[in-house]
Amino acid sequence: LRSSRALPQSAAPPRNLTMSAAREEEEEEEPASLLLRLEPTASRLAAICRLDLRKAGLKRLPASIGLCATCLEQLDVGGNPLESLDGVQTLGRLRVLFATGCALGGRGLPAGGPLSRVDSLFMLSLKENGLAVLDGEALPPKLGWLICAQNAIAEVRAPHRLSHVRKLMLSHNLLDAVAADLLIEAIPALEMLRLACNRMETLPAAAFRHPRLAWFAFGGNPYSARLCAAALSAADAAADAVATLKDASEVAVGEEELGRGSGAVVKRGTWQGTPVACKLWSAELFSDGDARGEWLMGRLTGGCASLVRTLAAWETPSLGMAVELLEGASAVGGPPSFASVTRDAFVEGKHARLTPAQAREVARAVARAGAWLHARGLAHCDIYLHNTLRVAETEVVKLSDLGAACAYDRHGHTAVEKLEVRSFGLLLLDLLSHLQVSHDGTFGGGEAAAAAAALRHAAAACTAESLEARPSFAELCAEL
Repeated sequence: LRSSRALPQSAAPPRNLTMSAAREEEEEEEPASLLLRLEPTASRLAAICRLDLRKAGLKRLPASIGLCATCLEQLDVGGNPLESLDGVQTLGRLRVLFATGCALGGRGLPAGGPLSRVDSLFMLSLKENGLAVLDGEALPPKLGWLICAQNAIAEVRAPHRLSHVRKLMLSHNLLDAVAADLLIEAIPALEMLRLACNRMETLPAAAFRHPRLAWFAFGGNPYSARLCAAALSAADAAADAVATLKDASEVAVGEEELGRGSGAVVKRGTWQGTPVACKLWSAELFSDGDARGEWLMGRLTGGCASLVRTLAAWETPSLGMAVELLEGASAVGGPPSFASVTRDAFVEGKHARLTPAQAREVARAVARAGAWLHARGLAHCDIYLHNTLRVAETEVVKLSDLGAACAYDRHGHTAVEKLEVRSFGLLLLDLLSHLQVSHDGTFGGGEAAAAAAALRHAAAACTAESLEARPSFAELCAEL
């Protein structure tokens, strides 16, 4: 911060000083002169709204961080060997804090410590810090979005302090179903919970009593892994089984990149003379689960016409799969923003406004995918418009992205489907919010009005507070 200070225009040009000479000059400088010289720098710091201090080698927050308190709303200190966040409590307007990949687990976050006193904070990432305990008393009281994935969390304390959290990311920790129950019961605002790759031998019962929880990822736990292995044996024996290849050499992977994310890149390719999209993983872990989990779910779902189908899969030299290529397809919505937290966001001009009839076709396709999955004890766990692809010319619609998908016991845990139905209801509400309307703000009459009414009716049923009152996906297919 000192190296970026600005001198008043009337000041003499800076001289090249050694550190010792500079220190002597500062020691001799009168306090009034020092304050006047630093005033422009202080003003610049006070005007900063976003500050990026990633990988700056910081072992503590700079003492001068308080000079940014006037306007600073977003701070990133990720990748620094920080063992404490002392000083952050001075930032009274801070809304977003990224402290990913620091060393905060060494001492642990103290109850009542600096972080707990940042009342303005809404979004917090403590991913990859070696934390062993999730202690609500160490965290701000008004958090709405908390990311604590890839730690070593096995214990939960004071979860009532997290009562405002809507989005909670806890994949790749050491939590069991008892700890998960404590969390879910204590957080009435919870809408999304990521608990993939923990130590749950069963599912937390509190999840199926929660009226707002809609997206619950639990793949990669011992509970789901056992069921996935059993389902895979049956799927491999089916007539429409996904081809298992010896290695990637059996697929011609091109250079054209179609997309990337969650530790994978998607490239255009060819398999058996058919154009395909090739998904190639370079990282193992991500927020919804892991690469192998998604790869296995691709092999389990090749027979579903309403999903982007996996055609072939291989493990050598690294995990990969060939999926059907939807030329001209685009996502119906955009991923959640900071403002929408858990709900799809739309960008005018990028995400087309559909007619009510087109929106109903989107809903039907997603409902068919949900019905197919749950009839086989599989859950998608990430039903969203940004995961729904549509080809405008042909009006083909398919649900995509199996990154959070997993297997479950559909006889022992029937409520998993009803929980996921809520996410479908919220998808319907988002669809309704982005429809084409006439100049008077209505859908007109006739078929368009009937289609919109059907979507509204289904959305209301799917978002009922009681899970028992919600329809199944099969019932939704019939209704829509």
